[in-house]
Amino acid sequence: MRKFNGTPKEHFHLFLKECEWRFNTGTLNELLIDLQLLKETY
Repeated sequence: MRKFNGTPKEHFHLFLKECEWRFNTGTLNELLIDLQLLKETY
């Protein structure tokens, strides 16, 4: 969490959820697949 030093309190929960998502995603390939699906969906 050190790299988020200086993050405003009102946005900290978003950074925390992103870290949680990255941790739970697993491999880099799985992360890229998820990002591609998000891109196509939105």
